[in-house]
Amino acid sequence: MTKVLSGSPVARRSVFILADGSFVVQWDEHRVQDLLSARYRTYDDKDFGHFITDYELNQLKAAGLVEQYDRQYVWLFALPEKGRYPYDREYHSHGRVRSFYLNTTLPESRMAEVEAALQSNHLDGDFLARVRGSLIAILARNGAPFRQLKDAERAQKLLFTKAAGLFQNTAIAFVESSENPYSHVTEHTWGDIDLDTIVRSQTDTSVTAGRTVLVVIGEVEEQAAMQGLFDSMQMDVLIAGTVADGLQLLEDHYPDLLVMDLKLPDKYGWEMLAKIKEIGTFEHMPKIMIADHQSTPDDQAFALTVGKVDVYLVKPISMAQLRQNVWLTLQSHQNPAE
Repeated sequence: MTKVLSGSPVARRSVFILADGSFVVQWDEHRVQDLLSARYRTYDDKDFGHFITDYELNQLKAAGLVEQYDRQYVWLFALPEKGRYPYDREYHSHGRVRSFYLNTTLPESRMAEVEAALQSNHLDGDFLARVRGSLIAILARNGAPFRQLKDAERAQKLLFTKAAGLFQNTAIAFVESSENPYSHVTEHTWGDIDLDTIVRSQTDTSVTAGRTVLVVIGEVEEQAAMQGLFDSMQMDVLIAGTVADGLQLLEDHYPDLLVMDLKLPDKYGWEMLAKIKEIGTFEHMPKIMIADHQSTPDDQAFALTVGKVDVYLVKPISMAQLRQNVWLTLQSHQNPAE
């Protein structure tokens, strides 16, 4: 008996991934819609990134956005034309979230002085200095904004205590971004990542070639997708399906990056992170955690603060987005001599 599908079919070629890793469906020549946020955006041929794969469509199915697909069509749930998406094309203030950073009020020319102060006070592992406009901003590790005002206030007080002469005029500032129930909470989403950087992250291998990545993922299909991605980035790949196997590989090798699931067959990812912290040797190894679409804000906060992961991604994620985050993470952990 043929299954009756309730979703609306669109041509598979109309569902694709932009250069920045976003899942979109194209409605007309100059308009696409983000499948995760339902927001519309203008579209130009230069925006095109990648054809969508079965692996990525299966993630969208798990998230309840795709009902079915084949080689020609994708059946989408919650089409905006039927009024089932929660957002329209216009900005809504209640759909915005605020995060914080510290404005040192120091000019860009004093960046070396600021970085030296962070290093000499052993704060370079907790804070990162970046130029915002023409002034120096202080963010959390690897460029993440402070998620709450109280975190920014604590950072402001700490900097003043350690180097009052340099940070005495530091003020708390904020940025706003759109709220998205499927948001990918990552250390690299803050700030303006220009198109050239996005394109470089998809093509450049100078940052990744020869580096070793440990992948701890339970599903065989996901392991294969990761293997293909990291092979294309010229990385050496170690794959484990459980926390126990991952820890064993960690003892036998010294990977440059850890990519892991939050939920694994034998234990939660938290337990592996706790063991890594206990070992101590791998404290500064960059870590990317991937959670399923049911991940909560508490999971995200715990991962970024207690778990000390560098990037926290929530499925569905595209391979383009994962590649971008891997590239940016390894770039930020390059040695000065590299």
